Amino acid sequence: MSPVSEPPKPRPTRVRYYVLAALCVVTVINYVQRNSVGGLVQPIVADLRTDDEHIGDSGLWFFFIYAVFQIPTGIVAQRYGPRRALAAYAVGWSLATIGMALAGEIGGFIAFRGLMGAMQAGIFPCATLIMTAWLPASQRAFASAVLNSCMLVGGAAVYNLTAVLLAPNGPLDWRGLLVVYALPGFLFAAWFCWWFRDAPEQHESVNQAERDLIAAGRGPASEKARATVWAVVLSMPLWLICLQQFMRAGGNRFVDQWLSRYLQLVPLRELDEPSRLAVANQLASFPQYAGVVGGLIGGLFSDAVLRRTGSRRAARNGVAVVSLGLTVLIYLPVFALPGAYAQIVFFAAASFIAAFAAPCAYALTMDVGGKNLPVVFGAMNMFGNFGAATITWIVPRLNRWTGSWEASLIMLVSIHAVALVCWLFINPHRTVGERE
Repeated sequence: MSPVSEPPKPRPTRVRYYVLAALCVVTVINYVQRNSVGGLVQPIVADLRTDDEHIGDSGLWFFFIYAVFQIPTGIVAQRYGPRRALAAYAVGWSLATIGMALAGEIGGFIAFRGLMGAMQAGIFPCATLIMTAWLPASQRAFASAVLNSCMLVGGAAVYNLTAVLLAPNGPLDWRGLLVVYALPGFLFAAWFCWWFRDAPEQHESVNQAERDLIAAGRGPASEKARATVWAVVLSMPLWLICLQQFMRAGGNRFVDQWLSRYLQLVPLRELDEPSRLAVANQLASFPQYAGVVGGLIGGLFSDAVLRRTGSRRAARNGVAVVSLGLTVLIYLPVFALPGAYAQIVFFAAASFIAAFAAPCAYALTMDVGGKNLPVVFGAMNMFGNFGAATITWIVPRLNRWTGSWEASLIMLVSIHAVALVCWLFINPHRTVGERE
């Protein structure tokens, strides 16, 4: 008599991957709206009778308010659940985008861009809560790398869309274009609120096998005691982590906020106005697409170095230092090359290499954060946005004070060099807030 075979175990459903895909979609929508101004500076300046410095002011307020509101929006998401919070934030930042489109003067435009910053501040606190609830610990680093790439995809795609849709070559003026960019946010909010649930246990499409897989993959809780707030705040590794993020984020904002304007006014200045606007927006997308690829490869490379050497210093600090050093060197030919097409090759190459440092920074916070990880990551991200605000604001003023864009380009190179120095002194084996 043959033995009775056991029935096959049910396979886990894959709803967690659809959840990650939803986060990717909203991240692209978020960055399309966030970076839309970068390709519209010229028509906004002409229509609102303002100048580049006021556009820089709007960026300053966006990033400053974005940084300040990360903790409050995170508290709201934790209290009411990321499902309702993220849907509300998406509606809020989309309404702010429409407000920018309807603004009759620069003060109103700046106010609505600041409101957008307050609403968009909630996306990553919500994403963190969602990934913690829906993904095993072994999949969260990859999920973070994917979301980081989606940021750059959205930031790059908006330049391509603007180049095609903006009048006179396209069908829309800058106001109509902002309204079009706002619409996907409303559609996502309605769908997400209907489909998503805050926990796998609440979603009817998740079977028990997937719930068990997620729960089993969360890993054991850390036994280390939480340090005092002052021990964390006064920790030198935390300040170095924050300073390198301030610098790197500032460099990224030059590329996605001001590169199109630089191309229009310097290497493409001989073209007629409509042509140089369209060409500059298309060219400005290439460094960001390069950053998408660089970030993914950099994350895989850093993890591979860690597996091979077992050394955090080699995998995190080493990769970041080499990445930033090469970035500085790659930017130097831009000063000698007069043509936009030649320059954009080096901008794209620099963005590709610089992006290797981003996953190193995120992984480092997980390595050294301990039970203070929310504070460490929040502080790093906040200072990154302070850097974004500072660089967005200062570029047009540097141009006016010096009479050219050369000082802004020197600043772009210098801030990557400062970030490199920070990485030389960060201890990747010391938990933030603990005594030596």
